[in-house]
Formats: sequence, structure tokens, C-alpha cells
Amino acid sequence: MNAATDRQWAVRDAVLRWLLAKATEGYRSPILDADAIGETVGWAPSPLTRDEVADASNYLYREGYVTGVPVMGIGIPRPMLTVAGRRVATAGRPLRRVVRSHDVVS
Repeated sequence: MNAATDRQWAVRDAVLRWLLAKATEGYRSPILDADAIGETVGWAPSPLTRDEVADASNYLYREGYVTGVPVMGIGIPRPMLTVAGRRVATAGRPLRRVVRSHDVVS
């Protein structure tokens, strides 16, 4: 994998962890905010961008980890964790591992 792909997966993980943290605080459907996500999850690389966060929210929506209303160019502005999303976020494993485990074909 390359650095851009690694970052994309890391952003997805960060958004999922942030959503779990917000849900734990009582905010079931918070407004996506790249700066708030970075602060909450301790994002160390270069700051998150709105586009990265929007792409991550769209991915999480397509995979069934969040629910909400997609808005073109914004992603899922007020995502809410699904049961599957909460399970994955609580497990603390990187999403990339979760996806790979689903790709196994017998």
C-alpha cells in the first residue's frame, strides 16, 4: 500500500473512533468536523481535511457502519453509528483488518 491509501484508512478509523466517543458522551448524531475529530482522537499527522472526513463518512455509510443522509460534497453531515459500526469501533481493530477478514473466499 502507499502513503495515501494508508492515510485514507487511518482517517476512516479516526472518524469511527470519534463517533464512538461522541456517542459515549451522549451525542448520537454529531456534526462532522475535521478539527474536532482530530482533537478527540489525537490525530498526529497533518491535519484532517473536510474532504477526507467526507470521504470517510461516505465509506462508513456504504459499509453499513453509520446511517444518515448523504449530501453531495459533504458526505454524511450528521452520521450515527449503526450496531455494526459500534461493534467494530468498540473492538478497536483497524477497519482495514475488518475488511480483509470479509474478503476471505473458500
